[in-house]
Amino acid sequence: MLYTETVDAAAAVSLKKATAMKHSLTGFLTLSVLAGFYFGFGVILAFICAAPVAEINPGIGKIVAGATFGIALSLVIIGGAELFTGYNLLIFKGTLRGTVTLGDAMLGWFWTYLGNLGGSMLFALMIIISGIFAPDPWKSYMLEVATDKSNGPWWELFFRGIFCNWLVCLAIWSALRCTSDSGKLIMIWWCLFAFITTGMEHCVANMTILTIANLLPHDPEAISWGKMFGWNLVPVTLGNIVGGTFFVTFLYWFATAMDERGAKKMRAIKGGSGAGDLPHAGRSPEEIKDIKVKMRS
Repeated sequence: MLYTETVDAAAAVSLKKATAMKHSLTGFLTLSVLAGFYFGFGVILAFICAAPVAEINPGIGKIVAGATFGIALSLVIIGGAELFTGYNLLIFKGTLRGTVTLGDAMLGWFWTYLGNLGGSMLFALMIIISGIFAPDPWKSYMLEVATDKSNGPWWELFFRGIFCNWLVCLAIWSALRCTSDSGKLIMIWWCLFAFITTGMEHCVANMTILTIANLLPHDPEAISWGKMFGWNLVPVTLGNIVGGTFFVTFLYWFATAMDERGAKKMRAIKGGSGAGDLPHAGRSPEEIKDIKVKMRS
């Protein structure tokens, strides 16, 4: 069936994660904190690499940031951690497939977000103590980006959140479909390269960026904790939810469910006899031609 294997694989992962959350909430939260750390590594690598380039050419600076941010999701998927935005694919695929209840999905959503926030803020505090963003151009670049994120139009932030998690969940979906670790890493890199370079908004990445900016000396009119939580994270999080749950989770589930329903109808029409003779991938053109002749007769 169309994508049935991948849909069922995602549903199985969602069941595994929901079960782990019930076994030990402390362990589950620890893995959620780790995801905040891992996205923090992506943030600092991208900003350290992009800041000197952005001073010369902002466009090329974005490309450099996009090319280096992939470590974030690579560590989450290959290393293993619980990421809120990825949950929009995995946990809700399980809900639609019937392996996870909606209540468990909501709980997983809540705890991953809380753990990601705690991990991101703790990581940001340690980065401030390390002093790597104290000098320019890194400090000025961080504050410039944070100012844009803290003062962008609400609806723009919302739609950038949609596009961002559309790409992030496509990276995870593609990784589920890849049969090799190298293939997974390539797809993760491409999808994250696209969302960073094009300027989309990821709530977990923003948790680190905006916390670092708030801890650096800054203009309180441009950057503040209130703007971080009340202005940026609200529309970006909502956009991330829509991008992941609808454009990836629901649409692939729906296409697969319609394919499975159509296959059942076809078997019913054929009464069980001849259904196995329907053309399918892997048959030679001559075999398919013979089957079509039989069906017409």
